[in-house]
Amino acid sequence: MDIKTLRNFVEIVDSGSLTAASKKLFIAQPALSNQLKALEKEVNTTLIERNSRHQRLTDAGKLFYDRAKSIILLENAMFSEISDTREGEVGCLKIATIQSGEINLLQEIIPLFSKQYPRVTYEILEKESEDILRLLENGSAEIGVVSTPCPISSEMDVFYISDERLVCAYDPEIFSFDEKEKVISLHALADKPILIIRRYEDMFRALCEKELFHPNIRARNKQLTLNLKWAEAGLGIAIVPENSLSYCRKKLAYKVIDSKGLTTRRAIVTMKNSFHSKATKNFLALCKEKL
Repeated sequence: MDIKTLRNFVEIVDSGSLTAASKKLFIAQPALSNQLKALEKEVNTTLIERNSRHQRLTDAGKLFYDRAKSIILLENAMFSEISDTREGEVGCLKIATIQSGEINLLQEIIPLFSKQYPRVTYEILEKESEDILRLLENGSAEIGVVSTPCPISSEMDVFYISDERLVCAYDPEIFSFDEKEKVISLHALADKPILIIRRYEDMFRALCEKELFHPNIRARNKQLTLNLKWAEAGLGIAIVPENSLSYCRKKLAYKVIDSKGLTTRRAIVTMKNSFHSKATKNFLALCKEKL
């Protein structure tokens, strides 16, 4: 049994039939069928039950398929690591980022990095912070840009970029505050309908309770941009990071809230014990230098 046999077996399963697999592999169907029979003889069990119309993995086949894919991934990683020891780095950076993280990454860091490594490509995934952490854990992204609070684990390396204050954004034609004042007290929001993402809710509620009132949460969700759209529509006052106001179509007024602790921290996160390509290491080094 060799790695080519494993690859061919995985292709038979993924393609759904010997006929389809033989076309993709450019191997005659009888030869591929004989290879599968020889493999089943070697492991002394049936891996795929098949008839003229269908094929189905046996329990042993499912186990063999999972192990074969792991071996193939391990081989790919080995060659990737070897390749990354060479100069002239090429590859694809998979970066998952919150929307406000795009400002620094897309407008500042990536253009600088691209000048140094013009053959590196990018796959940018725009997600919420908790989703980004899951993408890092399952290997779908190498680098994550998140905003706290979020469940960062001890298995992650964290580089904090900046602290950002949360503000209240609103339609001034609907909600009235003293426009001369740039800062308002938290208590000024006591009777106002609040739009907030779930990540900020516990922190916001705790600070309100210290001021001896319960906030009027009109809407909560995971999407910052949705709350800004609702604020533009006059449904309430959105509690958002100050930088996020650049995503508004309609100009919203905003006030800084005079409350210690009502802040968020943007951070670059990677997995500690995962393999990082040379491109990823170089990118992280540039982030730490420039941000």
